[in-house]
Amino acid sequence: MRDSPTQLFAATLLTLWTSVASSQDQLAEYSNPEPGEKVLAFYSKMPEQAVAVTHSGHVGLGFFPADIPKFTEPGIRTGLIANLKLADANGQVIGFASELELFPYASPADADDVRWNTGWALAIAGRGMIFLEQIEHSGGLGPKVIQPTRASGKDWVGDWKITTTVGPLPNGRGRIIGGTGEFAGIGGSFVELDRLTRFTVDGNMDVELELRLFTK
Repeated sequence: MRDSPTQLFAATLLTLWTSVASSQDQLAEYSNPEPGEKVLAFYSKMPEQAVAVTHSGHVGLGFFPADIPKFTEPGIRTGLIANLKLADANGQVIGFASELELFPYASPADADDVRWNTGWALAIAGRGMIFLEQIEHSGGLGPKVIQPTRASGKDWVGDWKITTTVGPLPNGRGRIIGGTGEFAGIGGSFVELDRLTRFTVDGNMDVELELRLFTK
């Protein structure tokens, strides 16, 4: 039996609503270079270029690999560490990085918009190292993605682009602390740009990540 026009219209609206709900664009204006700034960018993809991700479970994300030691001690229960391979704009792996995060007691899985401190250490083969600091925000990851995934028991699939960096610099960017080798004396600012396309029921993510550095 054919669906009535009303049923077809309702189905169309549901499809459109689902598409809008799973598509987000939260890219800040300060993610773009200002006049006179040079851009140095590094990229990573999860899970393809993930090496290890661990924490206590407080943040609502998965572990990689699944049997990795957890942060079970109370003193580090709000921490997270992610080790990733880094690639250039052509997808060629050129280095690796460690991301260290210290969350507040409010979990990004539960609260609407949580902010936390993040440090990055980038090692670029044959060139040197770069050290970064930023304040990040969840941008509603909990209510928009994590909680619906838990409630439905199904993976979230969509296209969510976000500038996670919201400081500590007054313009909203993170700070380039310094570097070694070719990057000795480096200074300026940076942003982290994430593109989330899948969040699984066990908390793992398909993410394209960009660290976009701005120098003079």
